[in-house]
Amino acid sequence: MRVLSISPELPSPGVPGTMAATARQIESLRALGVDMHVLDMKGIPKLKYLFAIPRMRSLLRRVDLVHAHYGFCGWLARLQLRKPIVLSYMGSDLLGEPTSDGRGLEWFSRTMIPRNKRMSRMVDAVIVKSAEMATVLAPVESHVIPNGVDVTLFRPRDRAAARKELGLPPDGWAVLFPGNPDDPRKGYPLACEAVRHASALLEAEIRIVPLKGIPPDRVATTMNACDAMLMTSLIEGSPNVVKEAMACNLPVAGVPVGDVEQMLADVPGYAVCPRDAAQLGRRLVALLNLPHEAVSGRRAIESRRLDLEGVARRVLQVYEETLESRPDAGVIESEQQCDEASASLHPPCSCLDL
Repeated sequence: MRVLSISPELPSPGVPGTMAATARQIESLRALGVDMHVLDMKGIPKLKYLFAIPRMRSLLRRVDLVHAHYGFCGWLARLQLRKPIVLSYMGSDLLGEPTSDGRGLEWFSRTMIPRNKRMSRMVDAVIVKSAEMATVLAPVESHVIPNGVDVTLFRPRDRAAARKELGLPPDGWAVLFPGNPDDPRKGYPLACEAVRHASALLEAEIRIVPLKGIPPDRVATTMNACDAMLMTSLIEGSPNVVKEAMACNLPVAGVPVGDVEQMLADVPGYAVCPRDAAQLGRRLVALLNLPHEAVSGRRAIESRRLDLEGVARRVLQVYEETLESRPDAGVIESEQQCDEASASLHPPCSCLDL
């Protein structure tokens, strides 16, 4: 099977980005024998989708199916009609981007949500990260498949050794903030207020360690250097950072956003509470005082088959079902056929103007 993956820019040395989970999914599909071709959006923001059209045209000659990650990439993929399309929504493309004050959604985001929802009726199969996202798309059917976790990379390690490797002080409490503090979507002010309440209860300082700018290959070490994590985002799909923390047996106190409540339910060492700083602070203190052996996040990840291979097999099944529904689409076209089909491509509409 040959698949073209179209996505926002994937991580590279010096450019961590936010698409590490997608990059790992691509590699895990390759490990299952899928011939993956990659087209990720690099370059000038307002022009990169236009510049991607010739590259997509060339790559289409080699594949049976297109897998677009994120709504905008779905619009790009839809510029061709010959190959079946699987579209993975990532979260903000259906749920929106919050304003800087967290009280609503950005104007552009509000205008794009209905367009992205409409795209779900124009592709062959849809994958979403959470049940909440599936509800947004209803009555269109979708496959709920969270991103997988690299359980060989994300695993429990000695905390003192991890702190030494990162140059962090060996003593004191450290709480991970999983995102960029400057991104309003991540809810950093609430995390800070929760830590302030927890510090007062413990009568001790708590260091906040943001993940901003941390390369993907250093995230696991950073998690193991911390004592707990706070998830305070305003909008999420299925935040992979929560599953990665669970694989490291890092306790998490979070708010009910995305599938966090379902992911942490009844797992020792993990807690969900309302978006209230005092309650979050109390839950955080309880987790910080919990013995390491009482934390069962990794066991939950393994039992739910949320490792990379388990998730890749579910995605592969979607590919197979999609190709079975389009038996004529599995044939690689000649260059002449592809040129004729590509001649019908039109410049993307304003929805690709990023």
